[in-house]
Parts: sequence; C-alpha cells; structure tokens
Amino acid sequence: MKKFQITILTLLAVLLAACSSGDDETQTIVPDDPDGVRDDDIGAVVKLSQDSIVWVDSTRTSYGKQTQTFTYSYRSHDAFGDTIRLTALIGWPKADVDPTNLLIGCHITITEDAKAPTNFGTNDIASDVGMLLMHAVSGDSHSSNALVIMPDYEGYGGTVKRTHPYLCQELTARQVVDAVRAGMKLFKEQNGQMADGWKTVVAGYSQGGAVAMAVHRLIEQQEGLSDELHFCGSICGDGPYDLVATFQQNINDDKIYLPAVVPLILKGMCENMPQLKGYEPSDFLTPSFVDTGVLDMISQKTLSTKDIQERLEAYAKDHPEAMKFYFDDGGNYLKANMVLRPECIAYFTGENVSESDRPKMEALAQALKANTIWGPWTGFGNWQPQHPIMAFHSVTDEVVPFVNYQQAYDYCQQYFNGRRFSSSFFNTHTSAGYMFFGFHCTSLMEDLLQGKASTTKIDQ
Repeated sequence: MKKFQITILTLLAVLLAACSSGDDETQTIVPDDPDGVRDDDIGAVVKLSQDSIVWVDSTRTSYGKQTQTFTYSYRSHDAFGDTIRLTALIGWPKADVDPTNLLIGCHITITEDAKAPTNFGTNDIASDVGMLLMHAVSGDSHSSNALVIMPDYEGYGGTVKRTHPYLCQELTARQVVDAVRAGMKLFKEQNGQMADGWKTVVAGYSQGGAVAMAVHRLIEQQEGLSDELHFCGSICGDGPYDLVATFQQNINDDKIYLPAVVPLILKGMCENMPQLKGYEPSDFLTPSFVDTGVLDMISQKTLSTKDIQERLEAYAKDHPEAMKFYFDDGGNYLKANMVLRPECIAYFTGENVSESDRPKMEALAQALKANTIWGPWTGFGNWQPQHPIMAFHSVTDEVVPFVNYQQAYDYCQQYFNGRRFSSSFFNTHTSAGYMFFGFHCTSLMEDLLQGKASTTKIDQ
C-alpha cells in the first residue's frame, strides 16, 4: 500500500482540491549575466552565482510532507537564435534525503500567466503543476523523492510580454532541456546531490504530452545527453503529436470544441515559424471569429482557457447571426466554418484552393508538418526511440483527437507502451486529464523507474 501513497493522495487532491490548505512560498533565484554564452545546438547553461541567491525557508504542508521550491531564470534561445532569459520552478524534498529521480514536468496548455509553474500557489494543488510537484515529497514509492523541474514555456513567467510559441515542439523542447541543465547546476551548487542510481523521466499532459515526447527525442539525439541525465523514458498523455491530422479531423468532423486553441496555434506559429513569416492569424481565421476579440484575449494572458471559452459563448448569444455554439457529449463546439476561412477548410479536405490562396495554405501546412512528431509528414525525421514511451490517451478526447495516439502507435510500435483510456464519466479532454494526473501518471512512472516498461508494445 505504501507504494501507492502518492497516487491516492493525488486522486484525493483532484476530487477534494477545495479542502486543501498549506503555506507555499517560492524564492526567486536570479543568476548572474555572464559573458561568453555558448551557442550550441541546445542553448546555453547559465552560470548561477552563490552571491545572487537568497534562500527563504519554503515548505508545503498540503501533502503532510515538506517540499522546498524555488524559481530561477536561465539562458536559452528563441526561434531566431537570439539569447533570452526564461524562468522555471524547481522543487525537491526538504527532508534529509537525496533525490532518487529527476522528473521533468511539462505543463498543459494555458492562456493565463497565473497558471505558469513559477506562479504556483497552494490554491493550485489540483493543477498539473501541483500534481507533478507532489513527486518532490519524501516517501517510500519509487516515484517520490524526486527533484522536479518545471519550466515556464516562452511567453509565460519571466517572458510574459513575448508571444508564446504554442506547439512549436522542437523550440520548446530545446528550451526545456536548457532549463533542466541550469536547474541541475543550481541544485548541485546548493550542496545537493542525487542518490546513487538516479534516473530521469519526462512527463506531461495535453500540450505537455507533446512537449514531453519532443524532449524525449531531443535527449536521445543530443550526443551524451541520455547518459548525462540517466534518462529512462517519457510519460505522454493526450498530446497533439500530429498537428496536420488534428486539423484534418477537426475540419472533417466539423467540430472545434476549444476554438481558442486555433488562434493560439496560429499566433504562435506566425510569429515563430519561418514558413509563416509575413502572415497573420487573421489570414486564416474568419472575420467574424476575429471580431470576437479572441486574439486580444490570448495576448492579455489574464484569462484562462475556460474564461475565454465562456466569453466566446457569451459573444455567440449576443451575436447569433455571426456565431452559434452547438452541444454534444464532448461539450460546446463551433463548426469549422465559423472559425476557419473557406480556403483553410478546402485545403485540409483535399479540395481545390485558388492560386492566390495556395501559398499561404502551403505555408501553414509546412509549419504544422515541421511541428508534427509522428505521422507521414513528420518534421522530426526518422526518429527511432531508444527508451520507452509510456503513452496515455482518451479514446473520446474531443480536443486532441485519438488519431494523435494512433499515429504515434503506428510509427513506433516496438517502443510504445500504450494505454487507451475509455470512460463514460471521464470522457472529455479535461476530465481524462484528472485521471491521468490522479492515477495513470504515477502508475506509469512507477513502472518506468522499476524497469517494467519494455520496448515491446503494450496496448491496454
């Protein structure tokens, strides 16, 4: 029973989040600004100076354990190769115990900066950040006693004024690896040491699931990095691994359940992908959808995805001639032609597109392909994983359709440990996420750390 202590506590946190309490202070660590930053393939590791760190006694009592958490900034690079300073959250057991594993946590899709890891607070215990941070408590299970590192993606935390390169998979993976190397340096400079035989796991859900898989690939493809991090595999939940297939299915089904995600993708890629240089999100979105103010809502970074959805639904009620939400078991959705211009729908359904529209559609398709991890049009090359991928996906996911799991399964069966999740109650993207963090993530992490995950396919 001790082995499942964290799992039980996590599930209770999901269901009883309102009852949680405790103190949580996070000390910010600002590194020096050294010259001579390396410009290698994965960015630069910040030299963290002892003189710049002021420690604050930081404890978490919500789980009945103590976890020391800090935020820090580190050097990395943006999509254009310019040096930027990003931020991350790091936590480890305050008890006198050396961390037995490193957990790289990749956060979910957010539109509100308050949800970024470095803005974590006790009221967020049931969030993905809280769920992943709970592995930093001391305990008897293999998945406890972890050093947990959770980066803010570019556009949040210390870079909130920048546009978030949403689903720019390789870019985000490189920045996450920079955060890990800087965080490990910080930990060691504070006289911290890892336990003998420690291992690294990368995990995430939704956007975090795709980032986790992209980080997995980057760790394996950077010479010596797998050994440096004692890497043992990834845990990927309901991630958008195939962006082209996701667009196609949403259009073919004529249902877009979380419509704010579409401009979020377009805004991030138009400003960060060279294929879309010179284009704007409004080149692909219908004028009536742009008129909702959704692009401004995203830029403000003060509204959650739920807040934006509610504002869009309210707009539709006030402007029935321009927009109408429909409802089914997956929730409220817009039809594709209410969000995307006709040429977008035509292109992704294989219909003819005018010569004037074809260049921009091909540019969008190339940007999506460049950020597709698995699929016939992957921009990630012929990657053959060397460590297990522990995948979880809801068969009824309405936001990130099951085709994403299927593409990953088809292209790397011999490296794939899959769980097809089906539930009549937890049947949406959000509710399946509760189950992922409440049970499956910890369960999969236990198997991975104990070497129970093989490179043979397991499809449950």
